[in-house]
Amino acid sequence: MKKGVVTACSAFVLVLGLSSAAEARDGFYLTARGGMTWNNLNSKDDAITDGKISDLDSVGMYSGAVGYKYKYFRAEFEYVVRDDAEEDVISTGQHTSTATVSSTSYMLNLYVDLMPNYWISPYFGGGVGFSELELVNENAVSGIPRKWEEDKFTWQIGGGLSIRINKCLNIDGGYRYYTLGKIEGAEVNAHEWYGGIRFTF
Repeated sequence: MKKGVVTACSAFVLVLGLSSAAEARDGFYLTARGGMTWNNLNSKDDAITDGKISDLDSVGMYSGAVGYKYKYFRAEFEYVVRDDAEEDVISTGQHTSTATVSSTSYMLNLYVDLMPNYWISPYFGGGVGFSELELVNENAVSGIPRKWEEDKFTWQIGGGLSIRINKCLNIDGGYRYYTLGKIEGAEVNAHEWYGGIRFTF
């Protein structure tokens, strides 16, 4: 009995996900996203991380975007803000220091919706832009912070799943990998998981 109920429910969810609804609306849209970012700080040219990859604390990510949807394609401009990420690292001389990374990104993204007129649709995409990076390294012995600020070329790639509420409203969730650029010889990369709401006018 229980097995039959589970099978019936599974079949219902599958049919719901694959059933085509009214055609999704094309046009301009607004979207808001939030999630978590895991930063990596990989230094090969200086003593900040002694040539090792340091996983910084996971931090919150918040973004807003304006874009245009046409059929299977979406193009958008996105503004991304992340909380400060920090981690204790071992530098030259075995002294402990605290590295803090701040980043704000301005991205031009392109997405491909594989099944835009269905209730559930996978998508993939990527983007290019630039990031405002700030790195602060504070030595535990001296207590004197060193600070660097640079604007760097940034790219990202990823994918996810979109759930249609109606022809105008979608809930999106996914993953993307960022290369944020180098600052003071340290390359900043990020893994990002997010969810968001998208409304097409």
